[in-house]
Amino acid sequence: MKSTPDPLEPSQEAVAKHAEYVIDLAKKLADGRRPGVLATVDEYGMPHMRWMATLSLQDWPLLYTITSPTSRKVQHINNNPCVSWMFSNEELNVIVNIRGKARIVTEFGKTQRVWKLLEDKSKAYFLSIAADGPGFAVIETEIEDIDCIVPKYDIKFQAHCVDLGAAWKGPAQ
Repeated sequence: MKSTPDPLEPSQEAVAKHAEYVIDLAKKLADGRRPGVLATVDEYGMPHMRWMATLSLQDWPLLYTITSPTSRKVQHINNNPCVSWMFSNEELNVIVNIRGKARIVTEFGKTQRVWKLLEDKSKAYFLSIAADGPGFAVIETEIEDIDCIVPKYDIKFQAHCVDLGAAWKGPAQ
């Protein structure tokens, strides 16, 4: 027996179109030209948030940033890879939340490649502080889902990698 579509339920096409819009918006807001807020969780389950200004989405759906190798966020991510990012437009009336799993990249070739991808390192203040060992650590976040919120109009859109399958990765490279 064939069921009739529920007129209140969005079609797969509508869901995909909204998801594509959310992904495009996330890419625009997390393009490395403005800072984002990274949230990690410590060993006691407490969240920690900090501004991060050196970003790249060149390898979507991966988000890269650099930090001091001795920062607490490195320890947090090694203990619990679940992270959340928040970005907004300049007017702060469009907010994008990105959630995923992060890891500290240790492969030399990849760290060098990410270093070259990052256009603006001027706000990576930790680089001017003398340290033993490598001068930076790369945080790679594999994006799992995105929420876009426009509070003024109570508009909310979502995009989830499990719902989009191959479309999440974008066109074949």
